[in-house]
This record gives sequence, structure tokens and C-alpha cells, in this order.
Amino acid sequence: MQRRFSVLNRQAQTGIILPITLISLLILLIASVALIRSTDTSLLIAGQIGFKRDAINQAERAIPVIRAIFDTGGALNNSTLREQDLASSNYFATIQPSNSSGIPTQLLGNSFGTSNAITNDAAKISIRYLIDRMCLSVGPVTFNNCTTASSTSDIGGDAQSLAEGKANGIDLPVYRISIRVTGPRNTEAFLQTTFSR
Repeated sequence: MQRRFSVLNRQAQTGIILPITLISLLILLIASVALIRSTDTSLLIAGQIGFKRDAINQAERAIPVIRAIFDTGGALNNSTLREQDLASSNYFATIQPSNSSGIPTQLLGNSFGTSNAITNDAAKISIRYLIDRMCLSVGPVTFNNCTTASSTSDIGGDAQSLAEGKANGIDLPVYRISIRVTGPRNTEAFLQTTFSR
């Protein structure tokens, strides 16, 4: 009687192991696919962040090159030249319309600034820029018309500054440089800086 019971017991258990094993293997397969996809996504995100940081670094390196047009021998080397727009240098004597993030709308288009873009073919970087003077109208800089910054040098001052008791110095107009960098994998970065001259 015992022999007959053990034979029946073995026959009842042999079919259940195979489905449990297959279900376990399926769960492991799904987990491994999810892990691989997660790793690929993480690497893609890390790569994009790296490209974005490089684009920002390239934009910061371009700022002195762009500001050189204001130096001696540059296209905008004196204040009289800066009173009017100079399209060949991407310069505007007035504040340009901007989007809600403060980026000039002209720079968002794909055609503006392409003729004198700063490019690095090896790094696949293209830098386009726009310079606008923080003034409401073209012409000479006035206290009521332009955003100005006082110089720290003691070389005189305008009548309004002296009347208000400000430190002696001249009011210099503020210029804004807006930069758009396009890099590998369609990475884009925008950078803005201001300076007075």
C-alpha cells in the first residue's frame, strides 16, 4: 500500500514545477529588460547634460570675442557708432523684443546671426549672438532714455548725479549680450550677460 501511495504522489507533483519555473524566468526577463532600459535612459540623460554644459562653456568662451567689437579697431569702438543699429555686427541701439524668458525673439529664429556666427567645426558648435543697448530709442545716451551704470572712476559726472549726491563718475550705457549655442544632438543653450562701456 505504501508503494502505491508514493507512485501517485510523485505523478501529482511533476507537472507543477515547470509552470513555476517558467513564470520565474519570465519575471527575471522583464526585470532585466527594465534595468537595461533604465540604464540606457540614464546614460542618454547624462550625455545630454554633458553636451549642455559644454555648450555653456563654449558660450562663456565666446563673450570676450564678441566684446572685442567694442575695443579699439572694432566695429563699435566709439560711442557715436553705438548710437545706431549695426546689423553686420548683430548690434541694436535699442532694447529688442524678448520672450517670457528674456531671450530676444530674433535670436530664437533660425536665420538671424548665421552670417557671422562663431563656429567650431571640430566640436560641432555654432554660436549666434545679439547685442542690444538697454535704451528705448536710438541716439545719444540720456539718463531718462537708457539704463546706465555709474563708473567708479572719479572723472566728473553728469549734473543729475551730482545733484543727487552720487559719487563722481560718468553714467555708462548698459549693453546686453544674448548668446544661442547649438551643439551636437541638437543641444541648445542660451546665455546672457550685461556690461557697460
